[in-house]
Amino acid sequence: MPIHLDALASPQRRALDVVREVAREKNLRPYLVGGPVRDLLLGRTVIDLDFTLEEGSSTLARSLAKRLNGRVRSYPQFLTYKVTAPEFPKIDIASARSEKYRAPGALPSVSEGRLQDDLMRRDFSINAIALDVISDQLHDPTDGKRDLENKTIRVLHDDSFIDDPTRIYRAIRLATRLGFALDPRSRELMQKAIASGALRTVSKERLWRELFLAFEEESAPAVMEALNNVLEVLFGPRQIDRSRLELAQQIAKSDTSLDREVLFTSAILRGNASPVDFEGSGFSQRRARNVMQIANEVARYFDALSEATTERQRFRLLKHASPELQAVLAAIGRSEHVTRFQEYRNFRLPLRGSDLDVPVGPHIAKAIERTREAVFVGEITPEEAQAFAQRMAIKYLNPQEGKDGKDGKDGQAGKRD
Repeated sequence: MPIHLDALASPQRRALDVVREVAREKNLRPYLVGGPVRDLLLGRTVIDLDFTLEEGSSTLARSLAKRLNGRVRSYPQFLTYKVTAPEFPKIDIASARSEKYRAPGALPSVSEGRLQDDLMRRDFSINAIALDVISDQLHDPTDGKRDLENKTIRVLHDDSFIDDPTRIYRAIRLATRLGFALDPRSRELMQKAIASGALRTVSKERLWRELFLAFEEESAPAVMEALNNVLEVLFGPRQIDRSRLELAQQIAKSDTSLDREVLFTSAILRGNASPVDFEGSGFSQRRARNVMQIANEVARYFDALSEATTERQRFRLLKHASPELQAVLAAIGRSEHVTRFQEYRNFRLPLRGSDLDVPVGPHIAKAIERTREAVFVGEITPEEAQAFAQRMAIKYLNPQEGKDGKDGKDGQAGKRD
């Protein structure tokens, strides 16, 4: 299982070449570590680049950012730096370090160490491999290459899942992505950690971060199904519905502007979502409402759209649906209604409030919106729009004048609903 740096995509290869140049100039020795080395050995695509140095990480990070005309951010509590530059991948640079866990589930305390310390602190053997980018020498103190060949995920010590229970999520995510399996001892240790309640020692914020990473997986539905028995700590006992997750995946892939986290979370919570489910998620109130709307109200919206007899009624329903809910409704059989509503949302009238000759106020916007709707559905002609909008504005300004329900020209528009 040789390593082929030529297999790197162009931006990553250019970044590695510049790292080598700067390291030679500054007499530094960076190591490519972790996921990038694993994926290179497997012949998989490498996205970001992670480097570790025993000395000079700050010098490399700042010199590299200057060379690439980029920026560097430092995280001193973790002895790490992140370099970003236009047309280059993200580059993480860290000091080799050792870690100590003061309590189960707590973030580790970090101190500088040697390369061996840095590799031995990692989660799995297949992530504990380093490549010296100056000499191309591979460092593999935990036989990670052998585990890659055997398609095995193995933790490095017996307390691994207790010290950092988020490794449970990562092990499942990685196993599903690569088609690997945990070795028997690691599986036993994971099951014991889960049974002991280890996940409850971790903040919900950290668990949500792991869950969001699962949503980004190419095989997210399979990952989520595999995670089913460890989601109780966040959501209580639930049974994952694979078909709902596959629908969320399909929708998210078809339109990347949609909120992937809202789609997947609503698929998990389908039929029974409440505000307490979002503790630690970082969801805004709006995003949480969008999740609950999909999780709890899809059937109601679906039935209401079926029962509506006019486009105006359907539009009024869909005005209250988030883009994600609209996409779900389209995917489960209401695509013609959603498409028509989206056409309506994009429809514009060459009509302004100043054209109506009525006092300024919120009634004008309401009247123009009602007119836009009326023209779009064929209730009135475009030539009638200005007069119709003026009548609507007067009606909304003086509600008593319109309480008989007559909405449009000669009192007919309201009757057509």
